[in-house]
Amino acid sequence: MEIRNIQKTGDMHYLYLPTSWCREHGITSKSKVSIINNSDGTLVISPDITEKKPKHLKFTISEEDPEIIHKLVVSSYIHPVSSFEILMDKEVDFTKLINQKRLISLESVEIDKKQITSEGTVTVSDPSSLLRTMLRKIKNLIIIIGKNYDKNLIEKYEDEIDRSKMLIDKAVIGSLTMGKTTKLTSIELYYISIISRELERVVDTLICFDPKDQKFLDNITKPIEILQDVLHDPSKLDQEQAMKFARCVSNIKISPTKDQKAIDMSHILANLTNISDVVMDWMVTLRIEN
Repeated sequence: MEIRNIQKTGDMHYLYLPTSWCREHGITSKSKVSIINNSDGTLVISPDITEKKPKHLKFTISEEDPEIIHKLVVSSYIHPVSSFEILMDKEVDFTKLINQKRLISLESVEIDKKQITSEGTVTVSDPSSLLRTMLRKIKNLIIIIGKNYDKNLIEKYEDEIDRSKMLIDKAVIGSLTMGKTTKLTSIELYYISIISRELERVVDTLICFDPKDQKFLDNITKPIEILQDVLHDPSKLDQEQAMKFARCVSNIKISPTKDQKAIDMSHILANLTNISDVVMDWMVTLRIEN
């Protein structure tokens, strides 16, 4: 941290911006900066980033594999484009394509014989709120699996969590590539992106469980609740919270058997362990910055 003296001319107070920071962001006497006045009394000064104009994307493909086509659609969707169209040599099997994971939840994406189009997509400026939404839905999903196992409701929650993850990807990519406005720093976007990816993988495996696995469901609910507390205000993440989360994850015990259920449990534990690594990294980052 660097301490600078406040200068005063008449009734106006000011300070000089660091030369290295100005050089890094191309700040000149003609530049503008944005200032955010936080409730805790701090001021955040950011270079005035001019958002690039989103482009229209057009692809012509000969691919017939629905899974590969689906990957192209999702990738086009999460990037900051004004619209996109995918033209195919042959008519696509609508039923096979629409059943691909996550595609059904994409708004404004239309499939018509040899063409897939999207005219404008939703934008998100606060991916941290989406991450908190993911956690709330995961906690509710765990309750549903353990109590009544309503398959339709479980599928609905899975779709909503997948959609939240895609919108987080869209917000992060938009900020990093197009200068989309967000209060989050690049390192915060990085951490949020990793955590959301690991949570989505938790859900992919979690839906394989049922009420007979209540003990394991209870065990993974605890770290989810702690993570909710951590992400309520990540700027206040401290050593105690980071270690509490890591300790809670490490206390989850899995049967040494090699049946499929034990393998699924180990996958979820690996995802939660990866998240605990990110939370610890995030805490250290904050310690360095402060």
